[in-house]
Amino acid sequence: MKKQIAAVMTIWLLVVGSSLYWNLLDEEREKNKIAFETAEAFFNLINITRSWNSRHGGVYVPISGTTTPNQYLKDPLRDLTTEDGLDLTMINPAFMTRQISEIASEMEGIQFHITSLQPIRPQNKATAWENEWLNLFEKGGKEFGQFVEQEEGTMYRYMAPLIVERPCLKCHQEQGYKEGDIRGGISITLPYFSENSNTALWAGYSIAAMGGLILIMGGGTLLGRSRNLLVKSNDVLKCEVTERRKAQEKTKIQNEELKEALSKVKLLSGFLPICASCKMIRDDKGYWKQIETYIRDHSEAEFSHGVCPDCAEKLYPGLLDKISIKKKQEGQV
Repeated sequence: MKKQIAAVMTIWLLVVGSSLYWNLLDEEREKNKIAFETAEAFFNLINITRSWNSRHGGVYVPISGTTTPNQYLKDPLRDLTTEDGLDLTMINPAFMTRQISEIASEMEGIQFHITSLQPIRPQNKATAWENEWLNLFEKGGKEFGQFVEQEEGTMYRYMAPLIVERPCLKCHQEQGYKEGDIRGGISITLPYFSENSNTALWAGYSIAAMGGLILIMGGGTLLGRSRNLLVKSNDVLKCEVTERRKAQEKTKIQNEELKEALSKVKLLSGFLPICASCKMIRDDKGYWKQIETYIRDHSEAEFSHGVCPDCAEKLYPGLLDKISIKKKQEGQV
């Protein structure tokens, strides 16, 4: 019974473990889905903002300590001064993306990086993982995302390609790009704020596993005791049945022996009319028969004849004395 209990416990642990593993995978899939959709939403928002900027031919903002003219923007109208003496500089989509990234990094720890295999600004050079994904974009890749472990903790990396639109050719046509080409990409690095803790899930499954094991062990023990009692009762019943069969066999043998004995016995019953003188017996038909003949006909007894001493003396006087003398002479007495 212990083997059966161990087998059931093993099966239970396998079921619980499989369910836990599936739920952990499901949580991992859900975590990846949420992170991917979040990063994708940020990318779409940035891309819409860039499109708005490029369609307006750039946006002018006052020059300040944090916003200086973009030295990589070759446009004769890059810097302007208003009639009242306010100095303005043009913010193109790339410059705007960089500034948005700086603000997002300060506020939320989110990092945006516009990059390309042919960057105009050296600081926009792709990192190793960005370079790998940019090459995949050139081969038809759409977008990628993955969790990585960094010194700051768990981060989610996402990157999608930038497609050259007509307004983009103003700055990038001289690089040989045409409308519809892959210009580069924007990578987004999200800090994973929710720690990957499955404490509640592990605790729940641990309780379920232990509870199931206790129930199986307790139920199996009770079942084992009941089974032992049943086996003992069956053994007692088997012994009783065996003894009864032996008694029946013995009785049967005795009955057969009795039948066999009775079959060999034929009794004479009733009144027998016998002659007081010659001892002959009258049968049912009125005929007189010798007693040995009548008994032989009405039973299975057989007769052998001899002469008793009294009759021998009466019929053969002195015969017994002669026989006795002869035996003495021969040494038989």
